Amino acid sequence: MKIVHVLSTLLVLMTLNMNAQEKIERIINEVQFKADKIILNKQEAFNYRKDGNHFSVSDLNNNELIIGDITSLGDGKFSSVITFVVENKKFSNAKIIGRSDLFFALLNENVISKEFKIDPEKLEVFFEKYNELK
Repeated sequence: MKIVHVLSTLLVLMTLNMNAQEKIERIINEVQFKADKIILNKQEAFNYRKDGNHFSVSDLNNNELIIGDITSLGDGKFSSVITFVVENKKFSNAKIIGRSDLFFALLNENVISKEFKIDPEKLEVFFEKYNELK
């Protein structure tokens, strides 16, 4: 019986170790939001514009990349539909509503490269993992 306990303990430890190794190392570790800019790793990365419940994110050449519309559900709750313009894909998630939520989630999955470009393959994985629109 003790050998079973030892083997199961070893199995649990090996699984924990493998999970720790699978953790993604973030490409971008610093984020700062200004009224009209998104700063990544202390560099201006994107332009940001908000008009009421509508927002847009563009590259520094003003090419629109992301647009979002936020809707109030009442009781302090909100939902959003976010469109990735170049990819022509719509995204919604109850926990990822506005600019900040979106960028933290994208950066955690390394969807944005160190050159501040959206990686289409990683965006696809992000959509599979988080998109609640079907």
